[in-house]
Amino acid sequence: MTPADASTKEAPRASERRSWRDWLLDGLVWSYGLVLVAVLVTRYGLADRTWWSFAANALLLYAFLPAPLILLVVARRRRREGYTIVGLAALLFAWHWGGLLVPRGGTPQATENELRVMTYNTLGFNPNTAATIRVIREVNADIVALQEMTPEHADALEQALSGSHPYRLLDARPGVTGSGILSRHPLRKIDASPLDRIAWIGTPMVVELDVGTERVTFVNFHTVAGPANARERDEQARALSDFADAHQGAVIFAGDLNATDQNAAHSIITRTMHDAWREAGWGFGHTFPGEPTPEHGGSRPVVLGMAVPTWLVRIDYIFHSNALETIDARVGPGDGGSDHRPVVATLSFRRIPGGK
Repeated sequence: MTPADASTKEAPRASERRSWRDWLLDGLVWSYGLVLVAVLVTRYGLADRTWWSFAANALLLYAFLPAPLILLVVARRRRREGYTIVGLAALLFAWHWGGLLVPRGGTPQATENELRVMTYNTLGFNPNTAATIRVIREVNADIVALQEMTPEHADALEQALSGSHPYRLLDARPGVTGSGILSRHPLRKIDASPLDRIAWIGTPMVVELDVGTERVTFVNFHTVAGPANARERDEQARALSDFADAHQGAVIFAGDLNATDQNAAHSIITRTMHDAWREAGWGFGHTFPGEPTPEHGGSRPVVLGMAVPTWLVRIDYIFHSNALETIDARVGPGDGGSDHRPVVATLSFRRIPGGK
């Protein structure tokens, strides 16, 4: 064998040697692949059975933040397994949120009897009643569901909004257990069974109202909070689903679910009801957490002395039955005093006899 032949054979071996940077980049890609596998196991295997799997599912969106960086690495390394991992990430993201990021098709045909609905957790330790009134006036909804209504807020709302929303059902309490409904349409309180048989953050308010020729059953709810209370929250979601099954016609749930659309409570409710944001909203629609931290009465988490970024998740909802469809859904303005933003949806009545 000549020296030239030997050098020719050794050349491929030299080219195959990888630097530590190559090992690091490949390790990043494979590590992200393992993260995606863990995401799948947690989301569809464990679901919300533990406090940490509930939290992981609630923050599922943020498992896809590294994907653009991984794509750059894959484009440089050009390895087949890297493209597979990035493709899996893209498919999972599109499956869970893709429909929220594409232009909507034709909107439902508006009817004479429409209903503009707003839900808003005003924060029980929020002293800024003027800002809350300003938000409600700006949204200009026909019916407003309020959670964590305090006596101070109730007094201010009655004085300021009695002309625009003359019909009210208020259960004002200190702290976070109060609630209220403001309406332009006459309303009457009805039986809350089976919702009143279990504990909530404030008992759900259930009313009927007539919108033109249509009758609507409306529920203002506020489920328990925190990853450790997932089972209780799922029980409350099942109670809401049972309530929807027991009531024909137009049914609306509006309130604070304290869970995202990747958690079990949302899946339980949407077996019988529709999420207005999923129907007509654009983008992620995040409503929590706002500026106030626990130091100021809010629920914005503080980690290692630093407050987490604002508006990380969507936990406030308007659900409706088949007798309605969503024309428009959007996030309302934050007032600077609450740790939530309101959700606003314009609903139209379907022409389905006895539709649920």
